Amino acid sequence: MIPILIESDLLLAYIKKSDWLKPTAMKILNRVASGDIPDTYASTATLQEIIFWFFNRNMHRELVQATNAITHMRNMRWIDLSPEICLTASMLIKEYEINPFDAYHAATAVSEDKTILSTEHVYDRIKGIRRIDPEIYAKQL
Repeated sequence: MIPILIESDLLLAYIKKSDWLKPTAMKILNRVASGDIPDTYASTATLQEIIFWFFNRNMHRELVQATNAITHMRNMRWIDLSPEICLTASMLIKEYEINPFDAYHAATAVSEDKTILSTEHVYDRIKGIRRIDPEIYAKQL
């Protein structure tokens, strides 16, 4: 299997009580945790995005629990936001008019293997990025 960036939509679905993507996220991320899907990674921007999601809903207790669960997920490699990734993200924002979090995820993927596991179709427009639909991916497991 190829190295792959796990985008925030899967991680958020995994930790939320209910989400249409939760069964798919559970299947994939449980396989990541068991080591069956090697070399998966995420951007630390994902943690910021998830913190904002819970904060904006005034779910502070859940925010701490969610952040703790995600940061301790086994077999997940975390890629820090570097100045280079931020510069690439800013160029992606300018060129594709995407939101900063999507730009951080795309820039992180560009710095690694250029593959993103996400339901977000915005990545389909970005030259050099390969988006894999999580539901299709999960069916192949």
